[in-house]
Amino acid sequence: MPATTESPPPRFEQALAELDAILRELEDGTTSLEDSLARYERGVGLLRQCYAQLRDAEQKVKVLAGLTDEGGPDLRPFDHVASIETAKAAVRKSPKPPRDSGIPE
Repeated sequence: MPATTESPPPRFEQALAELDAILRELEDGTTSLEDSLARYERGVGLLRQCYAQLRDAEQKVKVLAGLTDEGGPDLRPFDHVASIETAKAAVRKSPKPPRDSGIPE
């Protein structure tokens, strides 16, 4: 059985640059149908990879929440918002200042 030598996935920036090139090729309209489908499939794969890399990066982000009793930074995991709908719902639930507070809404 031959050993497979899979190359590591491209870095985020490389994948994004390749996605941009694929988009330009598809918009140009000069590729054949088969080549267009192959490029589209590659683009979908790259897009999924980029989203996965972004999700992983978000999970690694730490938020500085203040200082510990010892004076060191108090780092807490980033509270990931899973979707735009969740973010919108959180904004709608945030308390508004009273009308007579003088603070514009």
